[in-house]
Amino acid sequence: MSGNPQRPTPPAFSPEDMARRRRRSIALALVLGALVVFFFVVTLVKTGPAIMNRPL
Repeated sequence: MSGNPQRPTPPAFSPEDMARRRRRSIALALVLGALVVFFFVVTLVKTGPAIMNRPL
């Protein structure tokens, strides 16, 4: 190896690219949050009312 080769810097993101990335991130966060809520509700439904009759 002969030193550190110079890499070209990637072009900066345009404002449109940043807005698109932000919308995509928000959409992914909403989908992830919906999945968490869905799994929580399914867990409660599968457990049923017996969850309140457990020994402490």
